[in-house]
Amino acid sequence: MAIPVQITFRDIDHSDAIEARIFERVKRLEKFAARATGLHVTLAAPHQSGHKGQIYQFTLELLMPKGDIVVKQGDTRNHAHEDVYVAMRDAFAALERRVHDHIEKRGP
Repeated sequence: MAIPVQITFRDIDHSDAIEARIFERVKRLEKFAARATGLHVTLAAPHQSGHKGQIYQFTLELLMPKGDIVVKQGDTRNHAHEDVYVAMRDAFAALERRVHDHIEKRGP
């Protein structure tokens, strides 16, 4: 079953390429979060005065039957997140770890 996904771009223009990469990560996530009932992805690029590059922030809210999982990535000190794809990779990796922990503690 496919996880319904809602994607919000905040302070950044919509990108088909970024959206496609998000759906690739969701397919991977579906393999072990099959009972998820939804995912809300928010990509933000707030103005960072005083910084040389734009830091991308991801918030992932995965809806699960036994409790939702929320991951916020985008530490302004991590300049690797000036690359939107690196920020996305890190956010989804954190979500995958949290899903594994969630399943171990509460069951599928």
